[in-house]
Amino acid sequence: MQSQVHEIDPVTVELEVQVPWERVKKGLDAGYGKLQKSAKVRGFRKGKVPRNVLKQLYGRQVDGEVVATLIEEGLLAAVQEHELAVVASPEVDDLPRIESGQPLAFKAKLEVRPKVDDVVTDGLELKRPSSEVADEAVMKEIEAMREKHAEIQTPEEERPAKEGDILTIDYVVEVDGEEKPEMNATGREVELGSGRLLPEFEEGLTGKKAGESAEIRIAYDEENTGAEELKGKRALFKVEVKELREKVLPELDDEFAKDVGEYETLDELKAKVRADLEKAANERSDSAVREQVVEQLVQKNEVPVPPSLVQQQLQSMRQELAFLMQYMGQMGGNLADLGLGDEDEMAQRAENKVRAALLMGAVAKQQELKVEAEEIEAKLAEIAEQSGKHIAKVRVEYAGERRESLENKILEDKILDYLMSRATVTDAPPEAEEAGDE
Repeated sequence: MQSQVHEIDPVTVELEVQVPWERVKKGLDAGYGKLQKSAKVRGFRKGKVPRNVLKQLYGRQVDGEVVATLIEEGLLAAVQEHELAVVASPEVDDLPRIESGQPLAFKAKLEVRPKVDDVVTDGLELKRPSSEVADEAVMKEIEAMREKHAEIQTPEEERPAKEGDILTIDYVVEVDGEEKPEMNATGREVELGSGRLLPEFEEGLTGKKAGESAEIRIAYDEENTGAEELKGKRALFKVEVKELREKVLPELDDEFAKDVGEYETLDELKAKVRADLEKAANERSDSAVREQVVEQLVQKNEVPVPPSLVQQQLQSMRQELAFLMQYMGQMGGNLADLGLGDEDEMAQRAENKVRAALLMGAVAKQQELKVEAEEIEAKLAEIAEQSGKHIAKVRVEYAGERRESLENKILEDKILDYLMSRATVTDAPPEAEEAGDE
């Protein structure tokens, strides 16, 4: 087979392929030979149908199958000959027709990975976010533990509801004056001050005692309802407080520390909480710096990206987003907090992800970074130790695609470590970090 390659742009090439007549004839002979064994034609015994009869009856079918096979073979041979890094299925301009004694010629367009000869890795300047843990953060975690270990009980003396109380309520609902039985509730538990109630509910229930009633009016808009049928409508909730209970937090002392874990003193508990927070803060800091490395690598290297890879990445991101939205919806989260931007911003992120992958692959090639078998084995041993599983079981679990994914992760870490070694990293003061969060 003969082939030529012409570059249309850095990520698109055109292949011209010619399949010699001898190969075309061989394909036709094989096609008709196979057909002759199975074809049933009236007036002829099975296997004895003349080729000219078969051609008259099935010529278009045989030609189509042979052309499809030869195009596939021709493209594969041409891709291997010219060492093309194809990223999408080829587009054949016009399907060729078989002409007796003539080679089969066709053209195809292919998307390919761009050639990245030299990646700029100089001048990377990174800022490491502060990983200091304030005393307030430690106490916030401790208070969360107290909340978790709180006792729920009815107050000794009857009193009005306040923040932190847990109320059991019944209510009936009217929407724009029409009763909505499907929205009614009996024995529903709500916690004042938890942030899970609409402000109107918080205000309407605060100060009520067990046995008292309240009428709570809510005007639904875009922000306070996830139900399309309620937007723009007004609802009246007729609420009866059935029970009021309060949280009694444990005393913050050594006994509390013993109750929540294997600690002898409250100071030991605080030290462990601080250590855990510092570990998490350091991991976030490391992650932020690595993200900066990738961002600056993309900014310093204008590499064209194949559109099909961008579309694949965009589709993957949409699927991930759909899952995240479903999860946050179930958890009662605010989708606006995701900060994902519009479709154009998502497409730009997809393009940057693809560009980053191409650049990091080029860095690995230039620096001859690779993953050795013993490195994978060491990582599997680490996983086994952390999970408490036998190393043999972990090896089985990390076979096939999972092993390939693990190898890619190890290689990615090596690439990032190399880029970090080329960068200038300065520590951002806590004040600058806090200002950036506001």
